[in-house]
Amino acid sequence: MPSLNTISPDTIRVFPDDLCTLTSDILCRLDLPHADARRIADCLVAVDLRGVVSHGTRQLRRYVKEFQTRQINPCPQICLVQETPVNAVFDGDGGAGYLVATQATEAVIQKTCSQGVAMAATRNHGHVGSCGIYARMALKHNLITWTVAGGRDWTPPTRADATVWEAMQSPPMCFAVPAAQGPPLVLDMNATMFKGRDEVQNAMQTFPDPVFKSLGLRFISTILAGAMAGQLPSDHPPSQFSGASRGFFIVAVHPGHIGDLETFTQEVSRIISESLKLNPLPGLDTADLPGSREWKREQAWAKEGIPINRDHQNLLSIIAREVNVQIPW
Repeated sequence: MPSLNTISPDTIRVFPDDLCTLTSDILCRLDLPHADARRIADCLVAVDLRGVVSHGTRQLRRYVKEFQTRQINPCPQICLVQETPVNAVFDGDGGAGYLVATQATEAVIQKTCSQGVAMAATRNHGHVGSCGIYARMALKHNLITWTVAGGRDWTPPTRADATVWEAMQSPPMCFAVPAAQGPPLVLDMNATMFKGRDEVQNAMQTFPDPVFKSLGLRFISTILAGAMAGQLPSDHPPSQFSGASRGFFIVAVHPGHIGDLETFTQEVSRIISESLKLNPLPGLDTADLPGSREWKREQAWAKEGIPINRDHQNLLSIIAREVNVQIPW
């Protein structure tokens, strides 16, 4: 098995600030306010910085189309529709999911630091990207979080041969636990262990346990994030933006309201550190835990620049030319 750290020879290095500026400039050309464009850019580049290429700036192709066709509102007026000392609910006004999800996470952080536990939900917005973005915001405040995202208005599959597996897509979720030093534990994933029905069918013949566990994760994530958080109330006016069909849900816990914060985070660090000294899994070159490899990349690439391969370069270059933005390479 090849190393998971392999970087192709056609790769260039782009510093995070330069990639943020490019991304922000592209979004500003699509009528987004500068502050909103920069916030989305920061989120996307933060994911690229960790080497999670599927959910970083490659997503611009999708978002540019959504803004150009007005599937997503470029200038949303996000509003707080419900609040108590331990919860908040936000309406994204048809805008990008990153904007309302970061606002909800900021509210959860403030409430959890005060009350020990809090939650927030968002609705009426677009894609929120990687759930780890919001978990890492809370980790800076030593908070444990669980986040999920999903779509509202579920409908059953229409294929004649559809199984219960096809009832749900694969929404994202993330669990995150702070550590005193070194990498925190960040399980940032989609709610499945399989890429398609062929893999599911094969697993059902050889080792079905992961299929049933994945099935449960898919239902839990979609129901909590889509049916609960994302569902519009009956008196909500119809959305003008067809892409604004997402919901987001975050729960946070302050470990210092349960025990001693320093003792807990030091113990997490000890567990992670000692575990990373063990032998790697068969076929891998290093021992890693959820989020540890991405954390190492984050530290290194902030100084060295983010590796952008030829395909990624071409994608960004094409988008930049379409909206008349200068590329930094």
